[in-house]
Amino acid sequence: MPVNITNAQGDEVHTSVPYPSFFSSTRSNRGFVDLRGRPELAVSIAEAETSKALRAFLVRIAATRTTLFSIGCDLGHHVDPAAPKGRRRVAGGYIQLTSSLYDRVGPQDWARLCNGVSDTLQQCAHLDEWDVHFKLEPVWIDIDDVDQATGAVHVAFYANAKTHHDALRSRERLIAAIDRGFSDEAVDAGLRSDL
Repeated sequence: MPVNITNAQGDEVHTSVPYPSFFSSTRSNRGFVDLRGRPELAVSIAEAETSKALRAFLVRIAATRTTLFSIGCDLGHHVDPAAPKGRRRVAGGYIQLTSSLYDRVGPQDWARLCNGVSDTLQQCAHLDEWDVHFKLEPVWIDIDDVDQATGAVHVAFYANAKTHHDALRSRERLIAAIDRGFSDEAVDAGLRSDL
């Protein structure tokens, strides 16, 4: 099955880190939690409580030696009546990532890393149907004695299937593939090659 991948770049700052909790009829975000070096906190992130794959990804990058870290994530599911019959159940979510190298990582570094993740997704999809959208966008960082805009990648991902259960299982495989794509080696090659 196909993997539909899109790439975009935004110019406006929509996110400031840290940020407070936000709840609405369509979203529930409990706010920024700095997981770096704290895998025990990553295990209990509420947004990942229904996904072993997302929890594993957050734990791994919290414990990793690379500069990559999560600044937000969420999961959800819905029915897409416009999708082809047999693919109308959708389970998806997003993860937003940045690097603690802040201003030393440019758009070309993020593009190199995301291209590698895209290659991994293509190799892993097998019978799954996935949509993944990479968007490079600036975020305002006010942590680590840093108070400036820096680049971040927002990865929105969706798994389509015939049943809700199949969509959730496909989403788990999709998140695991995203995790593999953002391996320590890939991050080192993508975000640190010019330093």
